[in-house]
Amino acid sequence: MKNVKPKLYVLILLISFSACGTKKIASTGYPGSSGYVTELNAKTYATVKDKYILGFYAQELGINEKDLKDISLYRFIDEWMGVPYRIGGNSKSGIDCSGLTNLLYRNVYQVAIPRTTSQIYNKISTKPYTNLNEGDIVFMNYDGKKNSHVGIYLRNGRFFHASTSKGVMISDFNQPWYKKAYSVGGEVKR
Repeated sequence: MKNVKPKLYVLILLISFSACGTKKIASTGYPGSSGYVTELNAKTYATVKDKYILGFYAQELGINEKDLKDISLYRFIDEWMGVPYRIGGNSKSGIDCSGLTNLLYRNVYQVAIPRTTSQIYNKISTKPYTNLNEGDIVFMNYDGKKNSHVGIYLRNGRFFHASTSKGVMISDFNQPWYKKAYSVGGEVKR
């Protein structure tokens, strides 16, 4: 990610010289710093940021950028990555797995789902792992408890969740620990 950010800033600076429009974003940083941005059309900035987000997460998931269609999902992921885990939490100061899943569904898909993992489980139509789609809900068995952890399936075996030890992150079901912990996945009954 650190190698991609300097490229993003250069791209933003290049676009800023050719950007037009009346709505501008204020300068940040100071001239010569990596955070310095001259006047930039807000729409152009949003477009560049979305391209950066899609490029970064396509690389993270090991797929082609064109295969990621749901920019709102990846904007949400980008905004919440690294937030610490806190049981019962529901904010950027700390969030748990079911709170993150609940918030994602509300903000990205405008779908209200229950707050607890067991209640969420009762609201999905299960499907085989091989049929999971981006945005499906996945459950894991932790500490001998069935369906005690929840996350969002992305692509290529990766899923987005709030880890008790590392906070909000993307993990891989191809890793032995997660492969063993996987229980079931599915889509929300609508």
